[in-house]
Amino acid sequence: MKTLLQRVIQDKETNLYPVWLMRQAGRYMPEYMAIKAESNGFLDMALTPEKATEITMQPIKEFDMDCAIIFSDILIINYALGQELDYVPGPVLGPYKESFWETTQPEFIEKCEPVYEAIRRVREELDDSKSLIGFAAAPYTLCKYMCDSVDSDIVNRLIPYIVTHLSMQIEAGCDTVQIFDSHAGDISEHDFDEIIIEPTKIIVDVIRAHYPHVCIIAFPRLIGNKINEYIEIVNPDCTNISDDKPVEEINGEVLQGGISVKRLIRGEDITPVLNKMKDKPYIVNLAHGIDKTTPVENVRALVNTVKEYRA
Repeated sequence: MKTLLQRVIQDKETNLYPVWLMRQAGRYMPEYMAIKAESNGFLDMALTPEKATEITMQPIKEFDMDCAIIFSDILIINYALGQELDYVPGPVLGPYKESFWETTQPEFIEKCEPVYEAIRRVREELDDSKSLIGFAAAPYTLCKYMCDSVDSDIVNRLIPYIVTHLSMQIEAGCDTVQIFDSHAGDISEHDFDEIIIEPTKIIVDVIRAHYPHVCIIAFPRLIGNKINEYIEIVNPDCTNISDDKPVEEINGEVLQGGISVKRLIRGEDITPVLNKMKDKPYIVNLAHGIDKTTPVENVRALVNTVKEYRA
């Protein structure tokens, strides 16, 4: 049996409106804050499988989302390569070191193992009708955190580790993976192909070749007019869109997101978005992750609106 997400992405079914939200497991939920209060920081939560499993399942139990996304962080890759990482509350990373690249694949996998164990546990608990999404950042976004610069050598050296991390999440039970390029909008037109498009295309092609049954979503955030070139060349199965370009000007066959984060904070009706995406393969999501100030009832209202609409 295919999930709603798979039916939209793989079979291009329309008017199903699967709904999930980036950062749906997180700081806006009292249940999350209760676990946080009893934990030793973010990494303790993300790298303790019992806690990561419970946090991942919180929005499924509370709102009956159509998909779970594993509670983790894009910077787990940096951490697994040996870069110092702390959250106070935002990420603070230690200095870049050439020794990162001495990390063997088995060493890397071992440091990320708590993430994969959490995925196995969530898949066991999650209803088969719901997708489980794993994720990683695209090379440039990781590079920016790693050394705060545009370095094509580092971008390319990150590719095999990203592929490994996504592959291991799939092996653990994810039927879908999302590649986040949160900082893609920083890159100039001159460097865009080399730094954003080409490395991400390699990752998509490798994952697709090894796991043709897995849905691949890409999120090149705030890249404006470069979105159509990105979609054509990178060729993900689905593209999460920002709110910086009208949806009718975007050529992707399967789209996700695009709903303003502020719109959710204000509790605005999203029926106009659903009307606009009628008869198109579309997944309901935001233009970025949920803000921590978002009222829980606004999330509930959004999910309920979607489910009533598709009914």
